[in-house]
Amino acid sequence: MLATGTPAGSRSSQTPKLLVLVAVDGLGADVLARAEPALTGGFRRLLAEGRSFPDTVVDHAITVSHPGHVTLATGRHPAGHGIVDAAFYRPEGFTDAVTDPGVKIVGFPGAMGGSPRWIEAPTLSEWAQAANPEARCVAVGTGRWSSLLHAGHGRCDVYWYGPGAGRYVTSTAYREDDASWATAFNKDRLPAMQEASRVWDLTVPASRRGLARRDAAPYEGDLVHTVFPHRLADLAPPGQALDPGALLGWFAGTPFADEATLELALAGVRGDALGKRAPVDVLSIVLSTIDDSAHYYGSGSLEQLDVLLRLDRALGTFFDALDREVGRGRWAVALSADHGMLDVPEAIVEGGGKARRVAAEEITPLLSALKGAKKEDRAALLRKTDFVAEVLRVGEPGGTEPFATLWRHSARADRVPRFPLLDPEDGTSPAGEAGLLVRLTEGTIPDLDRAVHGSPYLYDRRVPFLLLGPGVRQGRSRTPARTVDVAPTLAKLGGIPLPPRLDGRPLR
Repeated sequence: MLATGTPAGSRSSQTPKLLVLVAVDGLGADVLARAEPALTGGFRRLLAEGRSFPDTVVDHAITVSHPGHVTLATGRHPAGHGIVDAAFYRPEGFTDAVTDPGVKIVGFPGAMGGSPRWIEAPTLSEWAQAANPEARCVAVGTGRWSSLLHAGHGRCDVYWYGPGAGRYVTSTAYREDDASWATAFNKDRLPAMQEASRVWDLTVPASRRGLARRDAAPYEGDLVHTVFPHRLADLAPPGQALDPGALLGWFAGTPFADEATLELALAGVRGDALGKRAPVDVLSIVLSTIDDSAHYYGSGSLEQLDVLLRLDRALGTFFDALDREVGRGRWAVALSADHGMLDVPEAIVEGGGKARRVAAEEITPLLSALKGAKKEDRAALLRKTDFVAEVLRVGEPGGTEPFATLWRHSARADRVPRFPLLDPEDGTSPAGEAGLLVRLTEGTIPDLDRAVHGSPYLYDRRVPFLLLGPGVRQGRSRTPARTVDVAPTLAKLGGIPLPPRLDGRPLR
């Protein structure tokens, strides 16, 4: 069988010179499967020409973005790479996973920067640079800090969209000034894309709109927008002018932002000449508006379907550009996700299923009671709560399988997650502070957004894993896969030696 991604007659043993890791934040396997009949671009190419692993799961309990992304990049469970949550408890106290007062955002005085200081395992980019110090790495992302979680401690050009700055930014943890190609993109291309985002129109063909639910569902929306078209102007209070800076934040939650991130990635390929030299280079891309649309509208919404189909087209354009810039058969890509997401509970109930939203009126008294209790008494209080299924203490044996194993992958004595019972005011968790791991009942979410992920249930853990490139066999694999397998599989394609103590393994 011919290797995928190569023209007829080329050698299937050719080693790619550029490895591309695409992480689509929040893309559940069910969402991609439901949309498959409408796919015509990059996802279609991956499915038709590449190899898919339909039985892929996140293999840890806290299915939030920070640990999920670092797992994709390192091949390690969160307990091994150290990023167990977006914020967590160490013996020294409550710790944000990324922010670092010792670094700054380049060109944005006064803004606190972020660094990989708490990431304890090397990333794919670091593996490549250990194999050949001349290897180059570019990591770009739509969501704040997202690309940093993939670059880790690598010597990389790292950029993410900063709504406060209104452009793609980096941290002094990586460089003291912006790369010329990033500066040019921010100046010459980004403003036009931001202006275009002022109106988000529906692009789903009428014949495909049945793949999502009706647009006017009352339980959807970001408290301003509920149906297409979504307009920036609607953010202005009645009779008042729109805040001049509103566009900068608005853009980040529209599908135009992922399209911009892919264009920035291509600028990085050109600017750093990725894939055109002897070493094997690495490009990491994090695309976040699938996650944003699910939080606001739900995974069954027409909004998320529109985001996915726009992303499908943008990925197709990007892959075609890699064929031209790097050379067909000279690059390989792995696409996966950090987590999936349960749909809006009200939508599930409307469809005859079981789900529950735990309102602030229920959580606030519980948090107050926990804060007022001694740490050793908090587990008993939690076990009396009807929406709590199980409580474990970090490091102690026991627990219900498979959740006990998932928790071992997600926490350790000196790194305790805060999710799911966190205080929305300050992000802290009296359960996490006491070293407790909490599993809510299946189908239950805290009322933090219209839809919320983070549970150890399969609806938050099933994700896609698609592979394309020289040496990749076409078709669907029956091999069970995990997100810890993504980086090792991509590294194997590039002939990059794997580091010791990985939790994942290369797949074929």
